[in-house]
Amino acid sequence: MKEIGFAPVELTHAGANGPLRHLANVAVLHWHGEGFELPDGAELLATTAVANQAFAVGSRVLGLQFHAEADTSHEFEAWLIGHSAELAAAGIDPRQIRADAREHGPALREAGRAVFAEWLSQIAGPDTYA
Repeated sequence: MKEIGFAPVELTHAGANGPLRHLANVAVLHWHGEGFELPDGAELLATTAVANQAFAVGSRVLGLQFHAEADTSHEFEAWLIGHSAELAAAGIDPRQIRADAREHGPALREAGRAVFAEWLSQIAGPDTYA
């Protein structure tokens, strides 16, 4: 169940009304071969056709399967080199991911920063969901 490359996530109602809303219509970086079941008490925030992608437990716990933190302008080439065998085994051309990073990276960087800034500002206060 490898999911490697840039693609948007589908936000649930809860995801669209929280910090992840900044990722609406933004291609995020997926780079995983695993999935997860929702932990007890968690609320699903985002999915793809392949797997659950994000959840929250209250306002202080945020779990992400994708890489909203990816900065494709710095050190991204190291990901491609370091995972070249994994990419080859999955039949993924690193040239395509490199091109997609140039196309989607700036929007992802801006949206990812907005997600984490909002989430960090909300965890500084009382847990509104607990």
